[in-house]
Amino acid sequence: MSEAVIKLEQHIHKLMPFKDLPVGDRMKMAQTGQRIQKHLGDAMSASEFKDHVIYLLSGKLELCRRYIPSELISSDSPESLKPLFSEREDEGVHLLIQSNCEILLFDRKLFNRLIEKEVIVDERVLSREMGHVENSIYNEIMHSVETGRLQLPSLPEIALRIKKAVEQSDADIEHVSKIMELDPALSARLIKVANSALIRGVSPIHSMRDVIVRLGLKVTHNLVMSFSVAQLFKTEHALLKKQMKTFYAHSIEIAAISYAIGTHVRTLDADELLLAGLIHDIGVIPIITHIEKTGLEFSGEAEINSLIKSLRVAVGVMVVKSWDLPKEMLNVVSHAEHWHHDSGKAIKVEDVVIIAQIYDLLRRKQVASLPDINKVPAIQKLFPDKHDPVFAMEILDQAREEISEMKGLLGI
Repeated sequence: MSEAVIKLEQHIHKLMPFKDLPVGDRMKMAQTGQRIQKHLGDAMSASEFKDHVIYLLSGKLELCRRYIPSELISSDSPESLKPLFSEREDEGVHLLIQSNCEILLFDRKLFNRLIEKEVIVDERVLSREMGHVENSIYNEIMHSVETGRLQLPSLPEIALRIKKAVEQSDADIEHVSKIMELDPALSARLIKVANSALIRGVSPIHSMRDVIVRLGLKVTHNLVMSFSVAQLFKTEHALLKKQMKTFYAHSIEIAAISYAIGTHVRTLDADELLLAGLIHDIGVIPIITHIEKTGLEFSGEAEINSLIKSLRVAVGVMVVKSWDLPKEMLNVVSHAEHWHHDSGKAIKVEDVVIIAQIYDLLRRKQVASLPDINKVPAIQKLFPDKHDPVFAMEILDQAREEISEMKGLLGI
């Protein structure tokens, strides 16, 4: 192995999100690494580098995006450890080189495959649950995405602008509120949340600036993402409409329950749990879209449901990666229905979604598909002293009003 590759691997372990990869996979990424030189006055556009994950190794540059103030990044700043471009940047996003720079380029497709492998192989989803037909359709979906014939669901432009604005180290309330005001419907929903009993504000508020002050930038961002995700469960196909509506209603239910649980778990953010509940079945959307576009024929709803259940984890991982969501959300998609998943000593986001699903099944008296509550690690962490179903129902029923109100805010 060349000395250059070893040096790159030593640098990669500091970079986000490469540092989350196992050592062997970081080595694979290092082998794809390229160094390029740029000089004062040069420019680099996101569209030129969509197949690469790129970082600043040395020098200074200016990152320019629409609607967001430009950002000066130097190689000694924490921002240099983050990718300069995300996978799905807006048109016009570019870099202006402010001094002689050295830029690192890595293969984006390889990175995506490694992340997908890490999640899916850990869960053994493909080997245990996919039959030949399902595996074939999954490969068709992957190929269609890679060739551009099938678009993964994308977040609305406002949600992307808010996400980028909030991720800036010097995020500004005034700037974020002005972006929000471009979408009156979304603004109205956020004002409704800020004035709801869930937030328990002292006096009613009416402006987006006051909403952000009351909720905070992080909560505002997660709520914008949640409301945006809820809008994506749509199809025009008559037979598939029922399937989409069913999964949408289920996602809303799990999101509302997760949020309600989160208000009682101090180590986790309720708004993050709301988003987790909404995205746990996000893989359903591209699967239904693929069926709609290709005209696949099925004998009935049961066959469609079987296909969706087999593929939704693997396809959901693809969606979460394309949105550049945190690894916690990948874990949610992967583990949401694995009752015996053990995430470690502390309660994690995926644990709450598992609990929410169990509570939903208990509430609907679908006990045949339930595990022994005493053997569910997530339940043991949330209720360390009592694990029986009756106790769990009593505790979670106390959140009934919160669940109902959040479902109303989400549109059910």
